[in-house]
Amino acid sequence: MPNFTYMAVNWVYMLSLCIWLGGMIAFVVLFAPSLTAVLSREDAGHVVANFLTRLRPTVVVCIVLLTITSVAKYGYWETVTPWLLMRWMALGIMAALAAYDFSVLAPKLVKSKATGDTTTFGKLHKTAVKTMGLTMLLGLIVLFLS
Repeated sequence: MPNFTYMAVNWVYMLSLCIWLGGMIAFVVLFAPSLTAVLSREDAGHVVANFLTRLRPTVVVCIVLLTITSVAKYGYWETVTPWLLMRWMALGIMAALAAYDFSVLAPKLVKSKATGDTTTFGKLHKTAVKTMGLTMLLGLIVLFLS
């Protein structure tokens, strides 16, 4: 008989991971390049800022659900292994990068854009791109280890 409780918990876990990871991949691979192909840089920037503002609460919900389901999976079905520890570490770093992006980088990007400080904005944008890239890589590792 299948363990429907585990299946439900794991489904929420995988769905949360896929929404977070899939949202980033779709943004980087499809959405952002499409915008810059048809809109001016400034207009594309406005749409991207709006999109990311809407994506952040979804990511927070995914982080909460991943945390809850990870605790449940460990408490009832998993044992500590090096693979599990690597998965948890990758998830923890992903959450920390998201927190850094949301609480530090995003406000600084908004401020530098509003003041017209293009040099600072450019540096912060490069940092944001790197943090998203690292988060995606870690997400792929988590997916593999799940």
